[in-house]
Formats: sequence, structure tokens, C-alpha cells
Amino acid sequence: MTSRERIYKAINGKGADRVPFVLWRHFPNADQTSQGLAKAIIEFQKKFEFDLIKVTPASGYFAEAFGAKFIQKKDKEGQQKGTRKCVFSPIKNPQDWQKLRTLNVNEGILGRELKTLRLIKKEIGKDVPIVQTVPNPLTLVKVLREKFWLNDLRKYPKNLEIGLSVITETITKFSLASLQNGADGIFFFTQVASYDILSEKEYKIFGMKYDYQILEKLRQKTDLLILHIHGQNIMFNLLKDYPVQIINWHDRKTWPTLSEAQKLFGGAVLGGIDEWNVLLRKKPIDVKKQVKDAIKQTNGRRLIIGPGCVIPINTPEANIRAIREVL
Repeated sequence: MTSRERIYKAINGKGADRVPFVLWRHFPNADQTSQGLAKAIIEFQKKFEFDLIKVTPASGYFAEAFGAKFIQKKDKEGQQKGTRKCVFSPIKNPQDWQKLRTLNVNEGILGRELKTLRLIKKEIGKDVPIVQTVPNPLTLVKVLREKFWLNDLRKYPKNLEIGLSVITETITKFSLASLQNGADGIFFFTQVASYDILSEKEYKIFGMKYDYQILEKLRQKTDLLILHIHGQNIMFNLLKDYPVQIINWHDRKTWPTLSEAQKLFGGAVLGGIDEWNVLLRKKPIDVKKQVKDAIKQTNGRRLIIGPGCVIPINTPEANIRAIREVL
């Protein structure tokens, strides 16, 4: 079978020649140009032959498109992830949300990412599905406003909603443009759908409302939408009915387990691997145990083996290859 066939067999709950798998990571420095990121992702794909290519632009790239500035993180975990720290945001106070304007997605940083997709698609072809990574609007609010975003949400909701509308329009346009420039689907992530951060009521008003505006338009153009719910104590029950085909979360660190999630969600679950405590720090035999456990939980159906989030840059190659050996 082709990788594309395996992914859709997993989505539809049908048997394949083997369970599909995917890993993804950041490529700092290389991700500052279309050619650099495309080359890095293509080499990563050719080395390990994943069944899905998740394009991971520079962390914070969408906030950067709106005028934010970033530097590479200097702490150990940040270096291992390849993530960046925001050092300047154009949103200085709650009133600044009213100043945001919808971006031309074919220019600047967003245009750069569309070119990356075209380069990857040209090299990879049709057999391996490609998904573009896109933040949900409220996550972008968090990045742009940092420690003040919850204050804006709770004390200046009307100002924030003006900004959210502009952000939603831009994310929608970029996502649709991504589908026209080589992406087969969208990896749509939220970092704030957690009871540790918001109440369900707050997420419904400031999160779900805008998520659905985007996803309802995307579902008309693609049948490959992946929802990533970042963090712990997540609102899985609230988001399980999103119009997506695949859900990914830190299943080794927070509820639900893969088997529990399959009882709640009708599509495919993407997970099974603890990217930090096992994939990075332990031995191939430990990685294999997690893969086998994920297959046991799901009977190998409606399952895509993968991590809870980006894998560390210094992940041992032997541990990555251990996944494929089991499958």
C-alpha cells in the first residue's frame, strides 16, 4: 500500500498492510527560508519514510507574520525542541487588537510557507499526504499577547473579539491557500483548550466559535483535517465533535488513553509515543513496548502511531527506527 492508502484506511477503520506512523520536528535556522525548510523536511522524510508529512514552520511563524519578533530559546528544552521566544509583539494593550488587519497570505512569511509547500510537493509527489501546521485563533492570541492575554479575554472581550475576527479570516485564507499550494490537509492546533487555563464557557466563546468558522470552510476542500490538543487536563470531550478526521494529543501524559478516545471519537487517533520520556531518553526496546501497547489498545485500527507533539531535535535515530521495526 501507499502511505496515502494507509492513512485513509486508518481514518475509515479499515485494515491496512500495517499501522501508519509519523513523527515531526522543528528545523531551526533551516526554517527561515522556503528552500531550507523544504530541504530539511524532504531529507527527514527520505531517511525515515513516514506515512504522513507534517510541515512544521518556525515556531511562532504566524505571530511573526502579524509583526511579532522572535529569537531562539536558550534553555535546554527550548534548544531540544527548536522553539523560539517572542521578544516583541505589536499588541501592547487591549486597544491594539482593533488595529490588526487581515494579511495578504501570498506575501511575507506566509508567502514563504506556501512556497515551502510547493517545493515539498514537487519532490514528494502524491503517495505521501502533506499537512500544513496552523494555529487556532486563540492560540495565536496567546502568542501575540503573552502573559496579558487572559486579562484581555476576561476584562476587554469586545476588543479581543475584534482581533479574533481578523486573525480568523487570515488563518482561513492561509489554510485554503496551503491546500492550493501542495498541502493535502491541515494540522490545526490549540494550546489553550485545557481546564488548567480556561473554563469550558470561555473556550466556547473565544475558542470554539472561531475554530468552527475555519474548520467548516476547510472541510469543504479537504478530508484530511488533524486536530492537535496541546497540554494536559485537556477539553477532549468538548473538542471531540470537531469536524476533523484525526485527533492528536499527549495521550501518554493526560486523559484520555488511545482506547478511551476511540470510544468518544469516530475518526483515527494519532499518538502512542511519549516523545520526551521514552523516544528521547530511553532505549529502542522501550519505544517498541509503547508501539505494541498502542496497537493493543486499539487492535491496530483507527490508529496512526505518532508523538504527543514535536519530537526533540536530538532524538536518537535508533529509537525512531525502532517504531518502524515493530510496524
